[in-house]
Amino acid sequence: MSITIQFSMEPKKSWFGKNGWDQQKAEKYAKDLAHEHGYHCDIIDGYMIYQFCPEGFVWMKWAEHRLVGDCQTNIAGPGFHAAVVHFLELFAAHAELKLLVEDQTGYYEDRDFQKLRREHFYPWFLELMKMVLEKKDVAGEQLVCWPSNYYLPEEEEGMITTHIRRFSIREIYGVVHSGLSMIFAKDFFLWNEEEKDAYYYRNCALVMVNQECYFMPSTRSEEDRVINEGILHMLEEALEHDRRIPFPVREYRQICSLAEHEPVNLEGVSELGGEEIGCRKGLLFRTIGCMQFAVPGHYLYDARERGNTEHYYDGLKQGGHDYYICAIRTTNAAEFQETSFQRDNVERVLEFTSGDAVGKMAVYRPNAQKDKPYTISAQIIYKNQLTLISVDYADAQEQECVMELVKNVRTIEPSEQK
Repeated sequence: MSITIQFSMEPKKSWFGKNGWDQQKAEKYAKDLAHEHGYHCDIIDGYMIYQFCPEGFVWMKWAEHRLVGDCQTNIAGPGFHAAVVHFLELFAAHAELKLLVEDQTGYYEDRDFQKLRREHFYPWFLELMKMVLEKKDVAGEQLVCWPSNYYLPEEEEGMITTHIRRFSIREIYGVVHSGLSMIFAKDFFLWNEEEKDAYYYRNCALVMVNQECYFMPSTRSEEDRVINEGILHMLEEALEHDRRIPFPVREYRQICSLAEHEPVNLEGVSELGGEEIGCRKGLLFRTIGCMQFAVPGHYLYDARERGNTEHYYDGLKQGGHDYYICAIRTTNAAEFQETSFQRDNVERVLEFTSGDAVGKMAVYRPNAQKDKPYTISAQIIYKNQLTLISVDYADAQEQECVMELVKNVRTIEPSEQK
């Protein structure tokens, strides 16, 4: 149920049967073209990944003496689909490559954008909304068009979480039964027109607000600064294009305050309806093996951590927290490492269950010499996975909250792991 473009680009052979292309040359050319035309391109594990907008990626790699690649366009929208076709032609023409494109919509052949949108993207959107209504009461079906291999936001009753924001079931019912799905589509697709209009900039910003924004001061970290400034740039660009579109006034003002940014004049701007935007305002769930663990959405991830330990922290200079998760796969059914609970500095041990998972939690005596003097650690077992959790915190009054966070565990079966 997706709309894709697949392609290959093959070097034209010379009279001597050589073309000079290889993996290294392909990667260098991809980077140079991105720099020249203002695209973003990463090289990861041999793949050249272009990002046109949030949710809009083109993947390609050098294989069997040619560049091959694909992209899924239905979430980013018809404008992205058209942009990819034009980009591939640019890439091939500049590199003097023979281009072959498989485009199920026919846009590559006829270049009829209105037809592309009317006959492919709008019907896909309507079918998606119908499917959402059919599965609205099914557990685990509240995420729609959510990035794979990403955190899972908290579910809210009567709400569907998408890449761009939460929609109520009532809103979706209106989309399906109004006969005007094409009007609602511009609030779902990031890139609904051929050009980058006000909706494009607003919707790109909404995806960043919904998925990435920590709603923390820009001074906390470079990551906060880049995200906050990127959102504000997109939102103000939207207003430059058209001040009449519904605008996330509440979130804009909040992020301006966090970034110490002077808001632009919002006189006459209408508020975007719907629920408050920002999945990171609540808890997130991270999947590790056969369990999912709750992490406060505003915590940063420490990419410097090595091995199989994940480290999250709030980055606060006062009253901060450090949260460590380490999963171990055992040969047989997992068992507790009892010696950890028998140390001299353990104040008390509690047992708990969460679904089919069984846990033991140790509360340690305060250590006045530590920056964060309080520690709670836990072992959680399910099937052949032993997971170790440790939380360091600075305020004794937070003990109960930390304990509830640690106990917020879900078990999953292999079929649920995506």
